Amino acid sequence: MEYLSGKSLAGCIKSACENLDKNKESVNELNVFPVPDGDTGTNMTMTIKSAVNKVESIKSQNVSDIAKALSQGSLMGARGNSGVILSQLCRGISKALKDKDKITVKEIKDGFIKSKETAYKAVMKPTEGTILTVCRKMAEASEEFYDESMPIDKYLYKIYLSGKKALANTPNQLPILKEAGVVDAGGQGLIFLLEGAIKYLNENIEDYYEELEEDSFIKLEEDELSYTANIIYNSDIDLREELSEYANINNYDESDNISVELSTNRADIVMQILLKNAEIIEFKLNNKNQKEEVEEKEFGIVVVSKGDGFDKVFKDLGVDEIISGGQTMNPSTEDIYNAINNINAKNIFILPNNKNIIMSAKQVKHLTDKNIFVIETKFIPEGFSALLSFDNTASAKENFESMNEAIDAVKICEITYSIRDTKIKDLIIKKGDVIGLIDGDISASGKDINQVLKDTLKKSIDEDTSLITLYYGSEVDEKDANDLIDELQKQYDDIDFELVYGGQPLYYYSVSLE
Repeated sequence: MEYLSGKSLAGCIKSACENLDKNKESVNELNVFPVPDGDTGTNMTMTIKSAVNKVESIKSQNVSDIAKALSQGSLMGARGNSGVILSQLCRGISKALKDKDKITVKEIKDGFIKSKETAYKAVMKPTEGTILTVCRKMAEASEEFYDESMPIDKYLYKIYLSGKKALANTPNQLPILKEAGVVDAGGQGLIFLLEGAIKYLNENIEDYYEELEEDSFIKLEEDELSYTANIIYNSDIDLREELSEYANINNYDESDNISVELSTNRADIVMQILLKNAEIIEFKLNNKNQKEEVEEKEFGIVVVSKGDGFDKVFKDLGVDEIISGGQTMNPSTEDIYNAINNINAKNIFILPNNKNIIMSAKQVKHLTDKNIFVIETKFIPEGFSALLSFDNTASAKENFESMNEAIDAVKICEITYSIRDTKIKDLIIKKGDVIGLIDGDISASGKDINQVLKDTLKKSIDEDTSLITLYYGSEVDEKDANDLIDELQKQYDDIDFELVYGGQPLYYYSVSLE
């Protein structure tokens, strides 16, 4: 085949998604740490499913339009670090295919190169031996094998094989992968995606193996639309058609600046279209379901939480929005965006409370004109410490600084179980063993929950430790937790201990040391 049409591109995207979905559990199992949060496959699958839904929702079969939908859908559906990086790869593809009406070998090469560049720019400190390495090696292969006369499926398969080779080498680049005996999960997910896309073009693509080794938008009814917006902007592009895919345009005036009144239930995408293509002068959004006008306040707080006990603590601390999520289920960029839109505040603080949600939270900054501050909390107890330092009388900048200082002063231990056999440092861990982590690093293992917790605390407590709070999970009996606290208090009589019900799944205890 000499070129791909928009229809073929859409087919490749859907096939890629289906192939990853079929193999997502094998990607999840590649998690380096044997804790039950190996959700890379799930996050990447949900991200690309969002892209597929977006692609299938548009009327156009133009290559450029489908590529833009791929980018928009993956951005709004991005979950976890792997999903955010995947969304950046899709964004790179969209850049390369802008204004294109067909895809030749040249556009494919440009797509791989632009994806690599966009993904690397999105990560502050790129680490080799990850999905970034795999995409970089495929970009290099796209240049190495570039030949205008080569059939597209064969060209893609050459790139795919280079990606598989790069994936196999990731344990040699990251010692932690080698020690765990796995390849990079994100890189494996990327390979499954490309494999699915190629198989859409040629189900019998493996026939090349020996040779290569040798050498419909649906417009919603008005009563279903949740928001009205009054927008004033400047743009050299007529955006009415693009906006009308997500909104009913009730009034349009371009006598001076462009003034639009519209109804929509996708204000996030309307804003995104304008951010990309226009200079926004005014954007007033009204929730049609909101019964009364609420005065804008100075501060709003959004947190991610998992566990009814944790949720109660956050509510008691006065947070505005709680997003359900965490281990095994990371909320998307859109989930976080919708939460901040529910808050009528000038400055909004987001506490992700999980390392895999931080990048998704940061992406929201580009989708709103509100002042967004992301406090990079990696654990829920860090979120509590940050909120306890919050001062309504201080400025946003002062609160940002004090909240970061608060989380820096907290040490976090967690007690969970291993989902597979592994070896970490000098610890030989069997599937089902209880494991203890200190700030995310495995430090102890055994068969007994209480003993592993004690071993973990022993390595964590130092001369500055004065308060330890144990948050017990949904699988721990309250009496057992109280008995444990009594034991610990006797052992460490110079430290204050507190017990709080967290209700978190998967983790028997989350512990903060201050």
